[in-house]
Amino acid sequence: MSCSGHKQRRWVLAAIALASLVSNQSASAANSSATELSREQAEWLERVALLILPHEREYFLSLREPFRRDAFISAFWQSRDPDTETARNEFRRGWDDRVDTALERYGTVTDARSVMLLFNGEPGRFRLPDGRVVERCYEIRERMEVWFYGGSLKTDQAFVVILYEPEFPEGSDYRIWLNREVMKPAKRWRLPVTNPSLFCDDNTYGWAMRTITDMGWNFYRTLIEELTAIPKPNSREWVETFHTRTTLLPDDVETFETGIEFDFPGRNQNRVAMRGVVTIPASLASTQEVKGQELHDFLITGEVVRDDQLFDSFRYRFEIPANDQDDKVPLVFQRYLRPGPVRLLLKIEDLLSRRFSRFDQIVEIPEPDQLESVRVAPDSELFRRLDEARLAAERGQTTLRILPPPERQIMVGALRISTVSAGEFDKVTFFLDGSPLLTKRRPPFSVEVNLGEMAASHRLRVVAYDEEGAEIASDEIVINQGGQRFRVRLIEPRADRTYEKSLSAVVQVEVPDGQQLERVEIFLDEQRMATLYQPPFVQAVLLERQGMAYLRAVGYLEDGNSTEDVVFINAPEYFERLDVQFVELYASVTGDGGRPLLDLGRQDFAVWEDGERQEIRRFEYVRDLPIHAALLIDTSASMEESLSQVAKAAGTFLEEAIEPKDRVTLMGFDSRPRVETRFTNDVSELAGALARLRSGGGTAIYDSLVYALHYFDGVKGPKVLLLLSDGKDEASHFDLDGALAVAHRIGVTVYVIGLRELARDKTAKKLLHRIARETGGRSFFIEDTAELPAIYQAIQEDLRSQYFIAYQSTSDKDPAELRLIRVEVDRRGAEVRTLNGYYP
Repeated sequence: MSCSGHKQRRWVLAAIALASLVSNQSASAANSSATELSREQAEWLERVALLILPHEREYFLSLREPFRRDAFISAFWQSRDPDTETARNEFRRGWDDRVDTALERYGTVTDARSVMLLFNGEPGRFRLPDGRVVERCYEIRERMEVWFYGGSLKTDQAFVVILYEPEFPEGSDYRIWLNREVMKPAKRWRLPVTNPSLFCDDNTYGWAMRTITDMGWNFYRTLIEELTAIPKPNSREWVETFHTRTTLLPDDVETFETGIEFDFPGRNQNRVAMRGVVTIPASLASTQEVKGQELHDFLITGEVVRDDQLFDSFRYRFEIPANDQDDKVPLVFQRYLRPGPVRLLLKIEDLLSRRFSRFDQIVEIPEPDQLESVRVAPDSELFRRLDEARLAAERGQTTLRILPPPERQIMVGALRISTVSAGEFDKVTFFLDGSPLLTKRRPPFSVEVNLGEMAASHRLRVVAYDEEGAEIASDEIVINQGGQRFRVRLIEPRADRTYEKSLSAVVQVEVPDGQQLERVEIFLDEQRMATLYQPPFVQAVLLERQGMAYLRAVGYLEDGNSTEDVVFINAPEYFERLDVQFVELYASVTGDGGRPLLDLGRQDFAVWEDGERQEIRRFEYVRDLPIHAALLIDTSASMEESLSQVAKAAGTFLEEAIEPKDRVTLMGFDSRPRVETRFTNDVSELAGALARLRSGGGTAIYDSLVYALHYFDGVKGPKVLLLLSDGKDEASHFDLDGALAVAHRIGVTVYVIGLRELARDKTAKKLLHRIARETGGRSFFIEDTAELPAIYQAIQEDLRSQYFIAYQSTSDKDPAELRLIRVEVDRRGAEVRTLNGYYP
């Protein structure tokens, strides 16, 4: 078989080229590092030879600590995880399974057959023109295989691949045939014929060659290069991110000396609180002036190693006011660790001078029942100032936690709530929406609550008290909370206590589905004191002065959204927080012919709440405002004939309408709702979810509406739900009033698209038109799916051209009652669509 280099030219597969590069790297670099690898690490490096990028391999081999290499391997797979929200890494599992198969069949991962298997999976069922179904065949005369794919892990396109063993050198790995010349016979098989039915006959082999020729060899080569290209990680900078979170110091940096002391102020179940206090001589700490105040700025990166494995890693940033009276700058951090010896590594960076200090020491973590013997803190003024924070940590040993319902679903009627507790209480009281329900003095601490028949959110709080009636532990949850609530809550400090020298900030965080928390910042008054990048979100705070102050915790998601909680400390008994009821509306205004009116001003609008005119505090005409939208599509059995057209129209709408800052979720429903995709702006992900919709089951419109509306709970800004269905409700527990109440509580605009039977049912049309009208949306009832593009265009115009109106409510109405809103525009023929009511 001819296989000259000039014929193959530059058509070298990227993956095979990389494999060659990997195996031929300089011995001085690779071999010297490889001798330090454990057997498991060396085996892993061989198994990912086609997957690991050159710079990833180089960095991995540069790591000297075994625990850090193991951590790199974990981060390597995480960087390629298609869904980091699930415990299972589907990509890693699939890759490992395919590597096992490739090694068993071909003995190496660098063979072209292994390359195709690893990147594209097994050949798929492929129907030839003569009706036969094939997956692969073997040429009797040659060392050659033809693989047929009806689609693969990388593409939905059908294709054929011809693989061969070159004549020279003997025993070479198989390659992919990329030459337009037809192969000529060379030497016969050395292995006996065991299954003649798998051999390529002339028709099969000829048809494969004609298929490639008809496709065009240039196109075919490009296709093969794409099919064998190395899958990229989720982030290009993941290696750099991994490195910054190690305690390795940069080369040739200036260092400075620090001191460190430890104490163990409490426990959390079977873990012990280890508090470290790094002290930096004030004369060595750089400062910068911010708003007239001199500040220090330090970053601590830490690693905790146990049994040669990375047990914990953490980062803290400290922005501390410079104090001329202090000769040392304290940096306080706290971790919860299991008993026993651990290796603690710290990298302390002065962010202003780019100087570093490093700490590496074995720390013995005591057993939880031995804390009393090590309770005495180091004898220093600094630790005496931290004593109040220590007491707060000790209070943390007394815990009371509510066990959430087993599934996130909409619950009504009676519900049993249980708790888990540690420590001793005099009594425990349950509160529902601020009102006491039940007090118990002995376990089990559980309660049965009546949620009523309305699909509403309820806040359940449980508080434990000591014999003097002081609160010593608490917890709370929101029942019927949507998956998008982003919340931080300060458990410590407490408004009913007095703090003199220090306190412990303890923050509880709830993160929306599919989102990642980036950091939590702790402020004392308006001064940021610390930034925490990972749980536990516990931070000791030194108080520079006595008197009233406020502590603020701010959480940030990776997409930049934030939320916060505030606790006033040392406030007088008569002090009350002012609860300002600020109402925000998004209004669409159309004139004659239904076209948007875009030239209105604040003076053209008037707002009434419960008949009383309100003063408009903020007004703005906004275009292309970031929105959160949900597509709720009926997938019941009656939608079978039209579902593909519905999905196609929705896909076109999303492709044209979604902006980078928008987020859309797709939900399907029949007799129950399902989340097909979480909020995303990835059009390809949404398109794939639309293509996977399948019909079957009954129709539960109102239950699905209630579920979808609750999913918005916690989302800020404009919220829009598009409901598409072809039949009246036949399986719901909730009714229209229940769905409307949820829409008013969460502030969602509903658009309704009714098809065929639903368009002909006057009663159903009337009900759905009402929910659209009262939430500021519109309703469309049509007979033919061909009308969908025009409807989507009208909805898009609505969403992209709105007026933002905000006012401070003057109402003192009971929060349990709906507050009615009316907005009028002083323009002839103008029609305003906005939410007609809300619950505070």
